[in-house]
Amino acid sequence: MSKRKNNKTVKFSAALVAVIALVISAIITFFPGKVFPTWNDIFRSVGINETADSSDFAFSVHFLDVGQADCELIVNGDNVILIDSGDVNSFLAVDSYLKSQDITEINYFILTHGHSDHIGSAKDIIENYKIDNIIMTKYSAENIPTTDLYNEFLTSVLNSSAKVYEAVPGDSYSLNSDCKFTVFAPNDDYKELNNSSVVIKVSYKNKSFLFEGDAEKKSEKDILKQGFDVKADVIKLGHHGSKTSSTDDYLNAVNPTFAIISCGINNQYNLPSDEVIEKLTKRNIQFRRTDVNGTIVIGTDGDELYLSTER
Repeated sequence: MSKRKNNKTVKFSAALVAVIALVISAIITFFPGKVFPTWNDIFRSVGINETADSSDFAFSVHFLDVGQADCELIVNGDNVILIDSGDVNSFLAVDSYLKSQDITEINYFILTHGHSDHIGSAKDIIENYKIDNIIMTKYSAENIPTTDLYNEFLTSVLNSSAKVYEAVPGDSYSLNSDCKFTVFAPNDDYKELNNSSVVIKVSYKNKSFLFEGDAEKKSEKDILKQGFDVKADVIKLGHHGSKTSSTDDYLNAVNPTFAIISCGINNQYNLPSDEVIEKLTKRNIQFRRTDVNGTIVIGTDGDELYLSTER
């Protein structure tokens, strides 16, 4: 798990960053138009994390900036949960971040649904990290994704040593006496992959976090219909802040202090939706978004919430 870096390590890392920066500057000068790592990628690759460190808190949730995609890291002592993996080009960012937190083993890897912006780098993560358990939607033959990416993902799951669990609403998993999570969805064999998203609520002592994947209005309605206690202090909004999610009834039931939106800078879908932002503002729900704030970390001692952002 996370360990504090000593002064010599920090000085060495800073020097290495400077060298990398000079090299990249030279390359950009002579090869304009190429795509290069961000400053955050560079810092993390040498073990420097620009947001709060997981060891700062007894429990922390890290909403990684992986562009127009989703990836959330939950750390509680030696226990690690990873929700989604970003897109097919996200492994460098996710891998660098996990290394910056000294994480080598993932207790629960939860894949919300079969779209590439959620499982895109799952195969690489499974092949490069020790995964104890995988939780995912069990699709019917009629609705299972047929993409090459999803087939490759399933192959990596099959070849791993992880135990695989179907996401069954009502099932609960305990990490320890203070931390558990419960599955709220999917509640039907939906044709829409977004509505088939695994939705979970993670509780640590007196604080709770709700993770929506890309669950949309139909799934939200069914979650409420099932009578699940969706009240949470923090919600990761469904579908990147799209108006297809976050109904009035659902937001009222969750009644969070913070809402987190995972989306990419100037994304082609113009997310988050102005309508959703208006709903949050009307309810005095504080929100942060990865396209504006970068990676977002919320830590807690079980009573208070502490928020840190890269920008």
